[in-house]
Amino acid sequence: MNTKSHIGFWMALFLGMFLLNPLLRNHESMERFVATEMALTRSTFGDSTADWLSKKASIVYNLYTPAGSVAAATVRGEDMRRTMRVVPGPGVAATKAFNGYVDGLVLNFLVAVHRFFIFLVWFLVLAPVFIAAVIDGLVQRAIKRSEFGAIRPAAYSVTSMTVIPMAMGPLIYLALPLPITPLVSPLWALLMIMPLSAMVSNMQPIFGRN
Repeated sequence: MNTKSHIGFWMALFLGMFLLNPLLRNHESMERFVATEMALTRSTFGDSTADWLSKKASIVYNLYTPAGSVAAATVRGEDMRRTMRVVPGPGVAATKAFNGYVDGLVLNFLVAVHRFFIFLVWFLVLAPVFIAAVIDGLVQRAIKRSEFGAIRPAAYSVTSMTVIPMAMGPLIYLALPLPITPLVSPLWALLMIMPLSAMVSNMQPIFGRN
């Protein structure tokens, strides 16, 4: 599987998980999911940072899900009464299920935005670790070329097949339909740095013999 196929697969998995989560929960369950996610953030970062994250997430959430657009996507008020007159029973049940799905999708988006800002905070903190891993890989690569005159393409292929799925981990984190502690981000970084360094150390020259 090449890099393009890898990315396409993980993007499709992200989209599938994001769209599936509201189907697995009713509105009350989605609200509990959001509340649990917020509580985990507060217990990890404390009140001050948790409030800052919630504020930033709310700004993006309100920007991309204005109340008018959400209301327009659902069937309520006079439209619901018309549905009850024309197709009572199954029609009303289907309409309520659709409304519940849209409401769940909106709440799921709020969780995804909240997780994005959590990951962004961790990434800014951990960026020096990734930079150090890349530098370490480049140093190892230079040593290999000076001592042996060659590097191993097979080792690069193996490590890249590990690094690429792990690099998509944050994307899956955004859509995972389970409450997750924010501490998963530093754990992800810890698991990522060694394969990343190994991949860089076995990269083929891009320009000449560099």
